[in-house]
Amino acid sequence: MPIVSNVLIVGGGIAGMTLSIGLKRAGIDVEIVEKTPQWTVPGMGISLQGPALRALRAVDLLGQCIAQGFGYSCVKTCDADGDVTATTELESLNGPDAPAAIGIRRQSLHSVLMQAVAAAKMPVRLGVSIASLKHGRDHVSVQFDNGTAGIYDLVVGADGANSIVRDLAFGTDYRPVYTGQAVWRAMVNRPWEVRCRYAFDGPCSRAGINPVAEKQMYIFLHQTQPTFLRFPDDQLPALMRDQLDGFGGLLAVAREEISAPDQIIYRPVTSHILPSPWHRGRVVLIGDAAHTTAPHMASGAGIAIEDSVVLASLLASESSLRGALEQFMTRRYERCRMVVQSAWQLGEWEKDPNAFDGDRAGLLEKSFRALAQPI
Repeated sequence: MPIVSNVLIVGGGIAGMTLSIGLKRAGIDVEIVEKTPQWTVPGMGISLQGPALRALRAVDLLGQCIAQGFGYSCVKTCDADGDVTATTELESLNGPDAPAAIGIRRQSLHSVLMQAVAAAKMPVRLGVSIASLKHGRDHVSVQFDNGTAGIYDLVVGADGANSIVRDLAFGTDYRPVYTGQAVWRAMVNRPWEVRCRYAFDGPCSRAGINPVAEKQMYIFLHQTQPTFLRFPDDQLPALMRDQLDGFGGLLAVAREEISAPDQIIYRPVTSHILPSPWHRGRVVLIGDAAHTTAPHMASGAGIAIEDSVVLASLLASESSLRGALEQFMTRRYERCRMVVQSAWQLGEWEKDPNAFDGDRAGLLEKSFRALAQPI
């Protein structure tokens, strides 16, 4: 019999939905609250590499995600002119019939998870968040911001980098901090020759392209920007094209397709990892709420999915909640810390190429080799 019978998940994103699916499979009642009134997701696309696909396989969603995405087995590194300087083969962790990695539209991944949540008939309340938490010896009392209340065996904060649950349970000293970079993404058409992810090393920035469907790919760009800035939407296309000026090859061709604000997502990059443990009493954090990582490792969504799979498994198999949460930290903290730290270091090297004295390829190889290990 599971050690908890009812769980509140705050946040209906990738981590929250994946956890709810795993818990429901274990016979645990789940309720999700999501603060957005319309259950949509911003963003263009993401990479799901071997470890993330392996975690999705654990909740029987691998096939659906592969079908909705674009599979590939390598990453090509290019110079600013677009000439390929290196090809990195990616390890497949899911058998010969599965791709080593996929690119997928965020909306497509969100849809796969939503359909699984709906099929399991789990209650989801939209436009609702929490106002307060009160810890009891064997429960958590929750007041919601719409005036309702509930009592739960466990509350999980899966509510992202700006987590309300983290603020309530741990205080406001653990919010992510700005890294001095911004990331741009723009959805464009995929030419037939783009069959994998490409990364381009420019003199002042790093950019690339990632296929997410038969007819679509997105451009990504990491921009060094000492000040945390926002821009009016109507300025985004011209600003992004300017940042990509000087890149050649496939990226130069794709750049010319950037013309409309709704093609583009721009955001300043923040990063932080909450010190261990990520739990207080019967409240625990997962995903970006616990570890907000920069995009340089293309692993933020992956480690959030892993958090969910591991926590669901432990809540179904351990004999005590305390033991389950302690095991969760043993299995998750160093792995997630490595991703956050490696992504941060890659960003630091990008910010000042003239002072670059590290081994980017070596750091990536070491990090991906560690991520390939069992979770």
